Amino acid sequence: MAGLVQCKACNKEIAKGVKKCVGCGKDQRNWFMRHKIMTFIGAIIILVIVVNMGGGSGEEKVAATNGDVSTKQTEKTDTIYNVGDTVKDKQLELTVTKFEELDEIGDPSFLGKKASDGGTLVAIQYTMKNVSDEPVGMFSYPSVNLVDEKGTKYDSDIDGTSAYAVETKIDDSKVFSDLNPDISVSSVEVYEVSKTRFAEGSWFIKIGDSKVQIK
Repeated sequence: MAGLVQCKACNKEIAKGVKKCVGCGKDQRNWFMRHKIMTFIGAIIILVIVVNMGGGSGEEKVAATNGDVSTKQTEKTDTIYNVGDTVKDKQLELTVTKFEELDEIGDPSFLGKKASDGGTLVAIQYTMKNVSDEPVGMFSYPSVNLVDEKGTKYDSDIDGTSAYAVETKIDDSKVFSDLNPDISVSSVEVYEVSKTRFAEGSWFIKIGDSKVQIK
């Protein structure tokens, strides 16, 4: 008979479109119809996921289409300093005054430092001046690291730095006391890196967010 379907549970013929079987009481609606609220929430979640996978908002797509112009412009306007230039970092002014590449520092058998096999010692001298009106403690000093052209950052070699400070006799940096306004001190850092890598590409001293090109 037209307009009749079988019950999903007892197979009794019932009118098409009824919610429950008149015989056994089984709900004839599918899961989505029985849980409309959950179905709606699920549809929203799926829509959000699809939008995110599609590349985000229209503004983001425009930025990607334009090759992220804003990022490129920022990179182009980054200032690269040279040895001898003064770099301002918050309350301080720093100047890399000298750079040299060494195989050894002092007497390696007595408080000196010799480069490891395949390595080279990159030594710098720099000055730091407090240009603010307040004392500056050591914990407010900017980081001073060696950086290659790929952005890989190298920390200083403690033994090499100590040996270079003794040999040059120019390190009068403040360690346990504050650097007072208008006072300038000298300091040194030594980094040990691959000799082959250092011979290739450009290298920088990164002071805070600024770069000083040494090679």
